Order: sequence, then structure tokens, then C-alpha cells
Amino acid sequence: MATKRLTLFCCKLYAFQAAPIINNSTSSSPWISAEQIRPISFSEVSANIFHAQNSNNKYVSEATKDMEDLEKRLDDELVRHFSTKIDLRIFEDIVVTLDNGEDHKMKLLGRVTLKSPQMVMINFVDNPTAIKAARNALQKSSLNVNPQQEGIVIYIQTPRMTRERREDLANSAKTTIFNDFKDALNNVYTKFDKKAKKELKAQDAYIGTQEMLLGAKRGFEQRGLEKIVAQQKELMKEIA
Repeated sequence: MATKRLTLFCCKLYAFQAAPIINNSTSSSPWISAEQIRPISFSEVSANIFHAQNSNNKYVSEATKDMEDLEKRLDDELVRHFSTKIDLRIFEDIVVTLDNGEDHKMKLLGRVTLKSPQMVMINFVDNPTAIKAARNALQKSSLNVNPQQEGIVIYIQTPRMTRERREDLANSAKTTIFNDFKDALNNVYTKFDKKAKKELKAQDAYIGTQEMLLGAKRGFEQRGLEKIVAQQKELMKEIA
């Protein structure tokens, strides 16, 4: 996918345009409002994707499978990102650059566990020389944490899930996760559009394929936006 977040993460016969995210300098609201989603029925979105999923066009069907994989990764990312509980995978997947220049995920260097509901513990008994690099990686991450070291163990006090923290998560989803998802979908569309243009001799066949690829991309894009809106609402149901 276009970013690490979606792991390299990384349909319609006639394409529609998904609504853009509005960046209004006069408002600091992090929410994706209902007005930002083009009024298109759920049945229409489903039909758009259904056409692509069941297409006899090899370019469209292969592209759709890749887009489905991206959507599954988006689902997983949203669960992890919007969870009100600590998800240890967030810490396990942090990339640590060692003194020799090698990059390793945190989980390969230390044992990541939960000491308490608000405290993460990383034990470096097997790689004590990696502690300094691990602390630097945690401090430079977007987690906004202040790791404390005691011997071969790092302790991380996680932020309390306040309303402000929930709004920060929602804003991050709007500005980062969704944009990453769109970029990944666009990469898939571009890949198969170029392939079809190169291999298809008949212009009508290429144009039809291009329309279906574009429709598939925008269909998944719209559904991804709806998923984020739903997660935002769920997140704010209980205010700490």
C-alpha cells in the first residue's frame, strides 16, 4: 500500500465522483460531516462494486480483488486505530533503527506486554543493546508517549481516552488513514488501467474497461469513507 499503515496498504459501469474532504480554514472541526459525502444510496454503492466483482473483464476482476484486500486492511486499521483499549500491535509494529542501520519491528527486539490498563511494558532481556534505539523510535512516533526506562525494561504510560484524545483519533482517521486508502486504491486503478491500455487493441474495449476500473475505485473509496464516519460516531458514544 502507499503507506506502512495499510501494509503496502500498501463499480460501476459509469463512474461517480466521491465527495472530497473539505479543509475549511475557518473551522477546526475534525469530523467528516454528512455534507461531505455525496448523497448516494447504499444500494447504489453496493451495485457499483457488485458489477466489478462479477465482471468477466479480467482487468476489472483482478483489480477488484486487490481493492477488496485493501478494504480488509482498512477495516483492520480502523479497529486498531479507534479502539478505546490499548492495542499492543501499535507498539509491536513500530520500526526501530539500530546503531548498525538495520530496521526491525519492535516486537522482534523486545517482549511487548500490558502491565496495567494504561501501562505498556517492553522487556529487552534478549536485546538489551536495542533499548536506546527503541526509546528514540517511541519518542519520534506519532503516539505522543514518554517512554521511561528501568534497567532492560521500557514502560509507556498511554494517554487517557478523553474527549480531546478521541477527537484527535477521528481527525487522524480523516486526514491520514482515509487519504492513504484513497492513494492505495488509485495505485491499483493506475496499474490495471495502464495494463489494459497497453494490451487491448479495440478502443471501445479499453474505454469500457477504464470506466469500470474507475467506478470500482470510487465505489470502494465511498464505502471506505462511510466506514470511517461510522467509526467516528461509535468512538464518541462514550465520553470520558
